[in-house]
Amino acid sequence: MTRVVGKGFLAGLTAGVLIATLGLPGVATAGPQARTVSACTLRPLPLPADLNGDARVVDPTGRFIAGTGYRIDGEDRQPLLLLWATRPGVWNQPRLTVVDVPATPQVESINRYGVAVGSAYVGDVYRPWRYVQGRLEWLPVPPVVANVSAQSINSRGDIVGSGAVEETEAALPLLWPADRPGTVEVIDAPSNSGTAEIFDDGTIVGGTPIFGWVRHPDGTTDRLTVPGARWAWVYAARGNWAVGRFGTGSEDEESALVRWDLRTGVAAAVHPALVSPQDVNSQGTVLGDRAVDHDGRLVTLPGAIPGGQIIIGWGIADDGLVVGSVNGGTRLLPARWTDC
Repeated sequence: MTRVVGKGFLAGLTAGVLIATLGLPGVATAGPQARTVSACTLRPLPLPADLNGDARVVDPTGRFIAGTGYRIDGEDRQPLLLLWATRPGVWNQPRLTVVDVPATPQVESINRYGVAVGSAYVGDVYRPWRYVQGRLEWLPVPPVVANVSAQSINSRGDIVGSGAVEETEAALPLLWPADRPGTVEVIDAPSNSGTAEIFDDGTIVGGTPIFGWVRHPDGTTDRLTVPGARWAWVYAARGNWAVGRFGTGSEDEESALVRWDLRTGVAAAVHPALVSPQDVNSQGTVLGDRAVDHDGRLVTLPGAIPGGQIIIGWGIADDGLVVGSVNGGTRLLPARWTDC
């Protein structure tokens, strides 16, 4: 899953803003639930001793994981794309593929067939790419559009992303359709939009600086916001759910986390201890940087690697598998947490 807005906008919640959030009309609240002991278990991902890296995205089934890293070679840092694949029935023995790339990649999404997408900074601009069948391919970019990123891919191979119109710098939502290879289209969506996710049925979730939106396969579009909010952003979406943040003041003021039910448009408060929303799965489970929210029941990601300390969780699969990274002392190490 990808975010319509950058991580730099993520702000911490305070008790006061949570109270204000729960008091807003149109924001549902879950009843209090007792915390229970979680079976969530940390399982490091394999990585050669001469590499640094982390795991950034996981496909909905949990079989394919992708991340980024670099090879430690004196003062030179060769950028790498890292991909782990788990064979059915052999989940505890992921196979790692290391791909040398010409520029430092940002990986944004991977589908259930192991096809990954993202962007890389090349020639002073971001360029979108797709990794499939052992090779990295550059995706086409519309004229007069720069800094383009591919942000999500569905199981069909359809890709959505966004770029900036060079003349106005307004965001432009883009689609690379699987049934028309080598082409790129502008998505019919609200102006100044970015994209967060494309579902298997063609539903696209995205947002503007003021509100989120859902574009249905029939071409109709619904807004995602909260009554009384001045702005609302979408970070990630899957299944019937989207997760984001909204505020009643400027973007520099305190804000609150929210999860939308895409079937009804109703927004519900997210557990305040998550601090920042990273991802959501098809069960509606919300991943924060160091914990998982199950409708108000919080499960903290354990960081019990000897000498290590948890850094962040980045993505969550439909079975509760979380991927991210831990601090291994002198190295950044990729990790996964099962049964979260």
